[in-house]
Amino acid sequence: MPRHPQHRPGRAPRRARRGPAAFRVVVADGQAIDRGGMVGLLEGEPDFEVVGEAASTAECIQQCRSLEPDVLVLALNLAGHDPCSALPAVRTALPRLRVLAVSERGVANCLVLNPPGRARREAEHRVACAYGTDCLQLAASQGAMGTLRRSADPEDLFRAVRAVAAGQSWYDTTTADGLLTSTSPDALQGRLTTLSARERDVAAQIADGLSNKEISTALGISEPTVKKHVGRVLEKLGFQDRLQVGLFLARNPLVLRPKS
Repeated sequence: MPRHPQHRPGRAPRRARRGPAAFRVVVADGQAIDRGGMVGLLEGEPDFEVVGEAASTAECIQQCRSLEPDVLVLALNLAGHDPCSALPAVRTALPRLRVLAVSERGVANCLVLNPPGRARREAEHRVACAYGTDCLQLAASQGAMGTLRRSADPEDLFRAVRAVAAGQSWYDTTTADGLLTSTSPDALQGRLTTLSARERDVAAQIADGLSNKEISTALGISEPTVKKHVGRVLEKLGFQDRLQVGLFLARNPLVLRPKS
């Protein structure tokens, strides 16, 4: 039987180039069938040109760096990084890249709250959900210009890509609702004043998604010292884990700005 040519991660899809008005898109998804499905949908629209695909974080960064797409459609399940750190890795490498984050079909399937192969306590799930930290809300706080569930209608995918390509934000309903009801900076301003200068430095590094080891290197202190500072930050701010700290500070970056 004749075999149809297949798109492979790390290579530009074999398709005719379109006019200069077409939006250039890279699709990054760790699941080959899902990736192919999104590519097929986007290629069916006259104003999209899928110029590359990726299955891992490294491939994604390489493809976007060489192909310079207008939009990266990024599923939060790439190989090579924890699901909650793929987007920060991409944005660190390519800070101006416009990203549409795609995640699972609901909070119950969220890769941040329920990462495969890693047990999490039920109490942690309740606290995290109460703070609205599902995958896409976290992605929005990390700089994604758009968010979309896999259960979305294809027309929503097209609208989201067009909006992000035009420099506009486009969030699915649950993400938008969560962002609107997020914790107010004023509610924690008093607690922030109790942080020492070093604890504020550590909190800022947490907001950037750094691990204890990375914070240790960045600040020139030992990992045990970093761990102590992280514990004090959690205690003083009243959060249960560093994810909540990072999410709050990423959404409200001005709260750590020194007062004039």
